[in-house]
Amino acid sequence: MNAPAKNTAFGALLSGLMLVAPTLWAQNLDAMPQLQYTQASSQIANLALGEVARGTARSGTKAGRPGSAASFAYTPSAALKAQTVQNYVDRLKATNPAASRAVASTLGPGKYDYGQIYRGIIDGTGLADNDAAAAMSSFMIMGWMTTNNVLDDKAITPAMAGGVRAQLASQMAGNAQLAAPGVAAKLGEEMKLQCVVVQGGWQAAVRERTLPAYRQSIAGMFKNQYGMDMARFRLTPQGFAPKAGATTTAAATPAKAATAPAAPSGTGAAAGAQWFFRSVGDAYGSITFEPVALLANGQYCEVGESPLESLNPAADKAKRPAAWGTWRKNGSGVVLTNYKNQSNDYKLGTGSWFPAYAAGAVPLKRAYKNSSGGSIGGATSLVISKITFLDGSHFSEGADGGVVTANAAGGSRRSASGTYRLQGHTLTLTYADGRTVRQSFAIGAAGTPAHADNSMIFIGGDAYIEDK
Repeated sequence: MNAPAKNTAFGALLSGLMLVAPTLWAQNLDAMPQLQYTQASSQIANLALGEVARGTARSGTKAGRPGSAASFAYTPSAALKAQTVQNYVDRLKATNPAASRAVASTLGPGKYDYGQIYRGIIDGTGLADNDAAAAMSSFMIMGWMTTNNVLDDKAITPAMAGGVRAQLASQMAGNAQLAAPGVAAKLGEEMKLQCVVVQGGWQAAVRERTLPAYRQSIAGMFKNQYGMDMARFRLTPQGFAPKAGATTTAAATPAKAATAPAAPSGTGAAAGAQWFFRSVGDAYGSITFEPVALLANGQYCEVGESPLESLNPAADKAKRPAAWGTWRKNGSGVVLTNYKNQSNDYKLGTGSWFPAYAAGAVPLKRAYKNSSGGSIGGATSLVISKITFLDGSHFSEGADGGVVTANAAGGSRRSASGTYRLQGHTLTLTYADGRTVRQSFAIGAAGTPAHADNSMIFIGGDAYIEDK
């Protein structure tokens, strides 16, 4: 199965897609693979994958399972493939219209064929193309490879891929829903697209140097949805088997919960606020991050450019209503309810919710960068912003931007320097021309349990990664 660097077809696709800012395509990663909420065929996927995890945990792998040789072949029509993409577009539309448009314009009818990308992914595995059990196997193997950072595409032998298919097929064979006309085809096409999504996100994470966080998010998704800790499995010719001495289900091996950092002293909305950041994924699985402050009054705020200390909540709500909501504790996690009264659960240690830290938690790296942009009509823009902390009080910054259309291209460049001051969650920049700009600030986290990590910081609500 092709690892990120090997899939040239998808690499060419992503080279164009990376021009579109991940933040503009943001969608909660937890919602992306949860197909059980979309079609009846996806319920089968969750049942089958979850049963593989439970069955492997109970008795390990077994050759010659009943139903393991069952055929789930189908012939996809152009209409089905178009509908599969449209379903995905529709799911994105409610939470991120820009992401929805990006998917439609890239994978819609007459555009890139996700099926062709998928065939490149499974090349050499021995898995059949139009087979629902094989497509589910590809999705599962891709999750395993991502979690375990298996970059050698030859590490997955045809025998291993066939073993996973046999595990899944034995569960699917007993599901009467699959006998209904068209269900296997719907399931297969959904899983093909999800496999492409995960592989594409992996490749994008390598490029954007966010691979550790992406791997953690994918691992968390398999744990939470299927009860399967991919880090504790190995692949064999009989399929998935637990590593020596490993327990296999998320329930048996709960992640150690990290605790939120103590809230620094502050005034206004910042007083008593707890800082976190969450992972959000674009339409192709690429991960970016956004800081969130849980305020002492039970409200939450997606942190933007302004520091919390100087934020006027009423004015900010009027300007950014979608950035505000309420929060409450739920056991060791929290429930965020947004302005549309939609609720989502978050918990430390699951791969999508992390503590964020104030200045001084760890020393800063010297240089950081942020990529942003978007696509409007026929124009695509990209801006790369950089900031360098020259010493304990001086900085320099710059930005390179460009716009590309079908008929023309243009670019710009700017730079500036001055002094800076960090205090709590506020960064104050004083430029050489006398201007002073105050922005929100936070330091990211990594590891299990999470701890402050200086490879990523947040300035003005945007994620900056170390520029090596």
